[in-house]
Amino acid sequence: MSMTEPLLARKGDDIERGYWGHLSKLIPHYEVFWRDHVFPLRVPDQIWLRDALDPNFEAVAIANYSTFVSLGRARQKIFVDHENYKFVEEHYAALQRSCELGTKLIQKFDDLYESLAGQRSRISVARLDQFIERRLDKYRNLLHDEMLSTPKDEEGRRLIPKFEKIDEYRNWTTVMYHVDRSDFVIASDQLRNDFKATCSHLEDAWEQMCKASVEIVQLSEYLRRRSLGNAVGTLANPLTASGDWIIRNTSN
Repeated sequence: MSMTEPLLARKGDDIERGYWGHLSKLIPHYEVFWRDHVFPLRVPDQIWLRDALDPNFEAVAIANYSTFVSLGRARQKIFVDHENYKFVEEHYAALQRSCELGTKLIQKFDDLYESLAGQRSRISVARLDQFIERRLDKYRNLLHDEMLSTPKDEEGRRLIPKFEKIDEYRNWTTVMYHVDRSDFVIASDQLRNDFKATCSHLEDAWEQMCKASVEIVQLSEYLRRRSLGNAVGTLANPLTASGDWIIRNTSN
């Protein structure tokens, strides 16, 4: 990467810059993808996108950002605001949302790719879907059930049932009187490992999309469509200094 190319740590918005220090080594291709497909859509010297963008490009940019933000928030919940891992289903819901948004990003990129190349990119969502189904889904689905009893070990660390043992410990009295320690794992260890696995799957998706992008980013039609949009104009919903939108009542 040359010194003239935009760096996420300098040119990202507040959220991207805030999370990037923790995520840069785990998902480095996010920045590569952002540099090619998102940064060029922005108003010069600003953080927001131009008006009247090509719909395919805007869809990719928003799906990309949403995936990143969801992953950053999942990390915050697992590593910082974890509440001693008492509500493990909420942590897994955050991880699953990141993966589901990742599959939508792949689909949006595939739509853009096909509109330029006349064929699909051959990037599959299967690995992400399998990871959700085989690893995240059962813990996340606890959101719809009664709370699990999550005991602590002798060192005060929160324990959760192993994936295949969840149904055996639905009853709190089973945990209180008939628990087998070998059926449980340390919640913090498992969640941190699953967070890294989530990052690995998403990084693989970003890397695949970056490789596929080589075939389209130099096309004149790609460059023409990426350049569309109005860079100068009055924002209907202006930003505050913090980057939040102000919604004004225009009904009168």
